[in-house]
Amino acid sequence: MGLDCRELLDVKEYEFLINWFMRKQKEYQLATLDEPYSYDGYSLYDQKVNQLLAEAAIAFVETFQREAPPLVFTNLFHLAELELLGKRNRILKAPGSLQ
Repeated sequence: MGLDCRELLDVKEYEFLINWFMRKQKEYQLATLDEPYSYDGYSLYDQKVNQLLAEAAIAFVETFQREAPPLVFTNLFHLAELELLGKRNRILKAPGSLQ
């Protein structure tokens, strides 16, 4: 399975989540926060990420009336980060081990 989780979502669900995460990351200004090297759950970045993942799960259920696997939210959260940084295409075209 690739980072983008296309095997688990249809096109509308995928587009909804990637756009939702990009919009929320801009709104919360996540790019201005220092991402910690270790994830202890206490940094401001970690707290905002966890908040957005929980909100995304709720928004997904409200929109599509079904739950999605948790992996979808974490992967698309990070894919949205890459998209906002302009690095998404490089990751998706990486060698087969990353796809």
